Amino acid sequence: MAIRRRKKPSLVLPLSSMGDIAFLLIIFFMLASNFMKTGNVELEKPLSPALEQQEAPKCSVLMDNQGVIWYEGMQSSKEEITSALKEQTAKDRNFIVHVSIDKELVKKDFMPLIEAISESGAKMVLTGEPED
Repeated sequence: MAIRRRKKPSLVLPLSSMGDIAFLLIIFFMLASNFMKTGNVELEKPLSPALEQQEAPKCSVLMDNQGVIWYEGMQSSKEEITSALKEQTAKDRNFIVHVSIDKELVKKDFMPLIEAISESGAKMVLTGEPED
């Protein structure tokens, strides 16, 4: 007596929806990575009556109200920032850094950071919030 095997139904996976899911994941990670660079730093930007819209930053440097410096979301020293930015400017002469400084800080607190960025040769854009 021969035993008959059951026929297995063939599986058909719709591949068109896989492409949509992959595209949405790429968009999500691109947006999330930009938020992660500055997400853990509490910063009150200074207000200004005249601000210009800038292109998306390739690099961001932040200084919080405690005077702690953050480079790309990680706590850093002025020396580390200078060396990292020198590497970037060696690759791209028009490398632009967005610098955000807490509005509570005075000039003597943030000038060493400005000098360190200038020493690297990178171009700097200071950021703020528009006044109402």
